[in-house]
Amino acid sequence: MPRSIQSEDLNFAQLRTFQLVMQEGGYAAAARVSHLSVPSVWQHIQALEKVYGVELFARAGRHVEPTAAAETLYEHVSSILVQVESTFDVVARSSIDQTIRVVAGARMMLEDLAAPLAAFHKRHPNHLVIRQGSDRRAEELLMDDQADLAMALEPGPDRKSAHLHYEPAYTVEFLAVAKRSHPYMKSRAAGLEELAEHPLVVTLAGTHGRDALDQALHREGLQAKISVETDNSAFTIACVAAGMGIGILAGRSNGVLSKKLASRSLSDKLGQRRIVLMWRKGRLLTDPMVDLVEQLKLAPE
Repeated sequence: MPRSIQSEDLNFAQLRTFQLVMQEGGYAAAARVSHLSVPSVWQHIQALEKVYGVELFARAGRHVEPTAAAETLYEHVSSILVQVESTFDVVARSSIDQTIRVVAGARMMLEDLAAPLAAFHKRHPNHLVIRQGSDRRAEELLMDDQADLAMALEPGPDRKSAHLHYEPAYTVEFLAVAKRSHPYMKSRAAGLEELAEHPLVVTLAGTHGRDALDQALHREGLQAKISVETDNSAFTIACVAAGMGIGILAGRSNGVLSKKLASRSLSDKLGQRRIVLMWRKGRLLTDPMVDLVEQLKLAPE
C-alpha cells in the first residue's frame, strides 16, 4: 500500500527549500536566497528526510553533497513546483494582462517571428518582452525564471534538459552562405572537403548548429578552418557580408538578412534541424500563451 501523506508531513515551503539547496549548492547559500535562517533550512531538509525515509544530503567537509535519492527527488519535484507556481497565472482573471517574456535568436526574430508576434499582438493585450539569446542562453533564462517561452534549434537527444519541455515548431535547413563572388559558390563541387578548404564563420562550440557541423566533419576526417565564431546566425551573416569567410548556419535560403548573398544547402551533409519552443516542464500555460505558441509554431513562408 502506498503511504498516505498528511498535510503536516509535507508542505510547499519544504520542497521549495530543498530545491534551493540543490540549486545553490548548500544550506547557507539557500538561506541567503530564501531569506530563511540556516537552522530553518536545515529543519526543512530534516523534515523531508523523515517523510521520505532517506538521506538527502551528505556532509563533505564544510559542504553538503546531494545523495542519489536527492537527485531523483529533485528531478520530479522541480516540475511539480513549476506547475504549482504557474497556477497563479492560469487562475488569475488578470492573465490577459500578463507579461509574456520570449527569448529567440536574432536571425529567427528578424526573419521568422515578427509576423506571428504581430498577429498575436493584434488579438491580445498582453505586454511582450522579447530578448535575444543563443540556444544555451535561452535554456538558462528559462531555468532562472527570466523567460516564459523560448525558441531555438532543437538540441540533440543527449543535450536535452530533463527540466524543459520541447514543442516542435518548424524545420530549417543548414546553409553555407557566402558572397556571390566566392570561389566556393562558383564551384560545381559542394562537398564538405571543399568547404573545409575555406575560412569559416560558425557559431560557438557547444551550440546545436556547431555540433552538427563538427560531427559531419569528424565523420569524413576533416578539420575546419574557423576564422570567426559568433553566438547567433545574424552575426554570422554580418561577418560573411564583410568578407570574413563562408558562414555555416541554420535558417532560410530566402531570408531577408542573406538576400544579397549566395547560399548552398548543406542538409544532405548536416541533416535538417527543427526549431522548437521551450518552457519549463510542468508549467501550465495561460490561454494567451497557448495561442502564442500556436502562432509561433507556424512554418515561415
